[in-house]
Amino acid sequence: MPRRKLTQWFKDSRSSKIKIAHARKNKLWEKLKASVLLLQRANKVRVLDSKNGHRVRVLESHEEINLVRADGRYLVQPPLVGRDAACLQSSLDGRGYSTVILCREPKTQLGFCPIVTLGETTTVRSQVEEPADPYKPTAKWFDFAVDELGRAVVEKVDTLATYDRKLDYLLGHLGAVPACDGLYCAILEICDALIEASE
Repeated sequence: MPRRKLTQWFKDSRSSKIKIAHARKNKLWEKLKASVLLLQRANKVRVLDSKNGHRVRVLESHEEINLVRADGRYLVQPPLVGRDAACLQSSLDGRGYSTVILCREPKTQLGFCPIVTLGETTTVRSQVEEPADPYKPTAKWFDFAVDELGRAVVEKVDTLATYDRKLDYLLGHLGAVPACDGLYCAILEICDALIEASE
C-alpha cells in the first residue's frame, strides 16, 4: 500500500520515540519529560484525526485488514487476534494513517467483552461490557474500551517498588496504549520525582 504524505504528528511521534529511548538510557529526566510531552501531543492529534466522523469499522478477516486505507477507528474481532491488530496498527502508523486499533476476544461466560492490545514487548488485557451491537459498536463504547486498557496499565504501576521500575514499566507500555492520557501523566509525575531526587 502507498505511503501517505507524512503529517506533523507522525514526524513528532517518530522523533520523540528516539529521544525518549536516549533520554531514558542516559537518565536525562528533563529531556525525557519534554520528549514524552511531544509524544503525547502527537498522539492526541492522531487520535483526534482518527475520530473522523465515520463509524467504528469492524474487521474480521485478513482480507478486510488488507483493504484498510483510511484514518479511523477499527475493532478487530475473532477469528483475528491481538497480533493481527498490532500488525495492522504498526503498518498504518508506518504509512502515516491516523488510526486507533482495538482487538476484542470472544465473549466470556459472564457476558463481558475481553479487549486486548499489544505493544512491542507487552500485552494489555481488560474486560468491558459487551457493545449493544457487536457488529456496530458505537464510538462511545470504543473510546471507553481504549481508556479502560490504559487504566489497566496505570493501576498496576503502584505495585512496583522503585521509580526506575515504574518508569520502565510505563515506557514499555506506551506502544500498547498510545492513546491513554493517564499513562503520560503517570510518566511525567515519575520524571518530576526523579528530577527532584537528582537535585
